[in-house]
Amino acid sequence: MDRLSLWKEKIEGRLRELFSPLATGELYDAMTYYVFQPGKRIRPLITVAVAHSLGGDENDAITAGCAIEIIHNYSLVHDDLPAMDNDAFRRGLPSCHVKFGEGIAILAGDALLTYAFEVLTREGAFKTLSPKDILNIVNIIAVKSGVSGMVGGQALDIGGEEDLEKVNIKKTAALFEACFMCGGIVSHREDRLPVLEEVGREFGLLFQLADDILDRDGFFLLLGEEEARRRAKTMYNSLLEKLREISLDGSEIESLVRLVYSRVT
Repeated sequence: MDRLSLWKEKIEGRLRELFSPLATGELYDAMTYYVFQPGKRIRPLITVAVAHSLGGDENDAITAGCAIEIIHNYSLVHDDLPAMDNDAFRRGLPSCHVKFGEGIAILAGDALLTYAFEVLTREGAFKTLSPKDILNIVNIIAVKSGVSGMVGGQALDIGGEEDLEKVNIKKTAALFEACFMCGGIVSHREDRLPVLEEVGREFGLLFQLADDILDRDGFFLLLGEEEARRRAKTMYNSLLEKLREISLDGSEIESLVRLVYSRVT
């Protein structure tokens, strides 16, 4: 089994473990409805891959990555609501609010967001990090998922912001920035945080562009298919070059970059 597959297996196990104490009732069912559906787990995989490349503890990286994954799933629950994107289906199944009702879906999203921070701050959550390190992780995830990041981007989106890159930097890329940065903190490499944040932003923008091309939306509509694919190739090559510059080429991080780009080639 390759390293990414092994990490993914461990991430799936950790998510099951984290949610098992809550396993009762409709709210739990709604909270885990998206979390337990098959997915790429690319956000926690990035966190673990960065930590591995920089010498950090794998289990601590999985904890941070799973918290980010939980926040990502809360955002999906709320994004699908009628007041937001009004999507009745996700991954070929009824969306959370269709299956459980809008009220429970809203509460499930709220519960997922707060539970992510419970996961991060409970006693013994991290084995190799100081209280200051943990505080840094909590702060980064809060900033990147909140008004300065993902939530702010969603507000721009539903407000009709025409600058798609501005929207995507906040709505999509910010959480990827958190993944890269948390991998750095787990590795005690705060000196690398600025460049990891930059790489995370570029990764997130490539990820969103690939989604736009596959969904025939966003930059696909703005630029046309040919130009959107050309832009994706340019971003992909730029990201690989950036990884080489910071000596993270040849790592599982590069494999994840290639995986994202391969979706549109």
